[in-house]
Amino acid sequence: MAKLKILVWETKEPIGEPAVEVTIPTYLAKWVPKMMQFMPRKTKEEVWGEGLDLGDFNLDELIKEAVEKGESEIMEVKAKDAYVKIFVEQ
Repeated sequence: MAKLKILVWETKEPIGEPAVEVTIPTYLAKWVPKMMQFMPRKTKEEVWGEGLDLGDFNLDELIKEAVEKGESEIMEVKAKDAYVKIFVEQ
């Protein structure tokens, strides 16, 4: 079964082990935006920027399409003090 992976490093580049690793079975992906509400606001703003509403994304559809096309990487975010990689692991 495919899984949605979110890795977060507290550095500009993915060096060493990530500070945070989240693994979500793809069948739960549609719930990710709702789960993100439990992340501290400051952390969300630092990683994603201000004003981003994850409810605007249809992650379930995005993951299905990525799996069908054989893609794994969904998103890479480089911030001032963090590096985030989101991908599908088969």
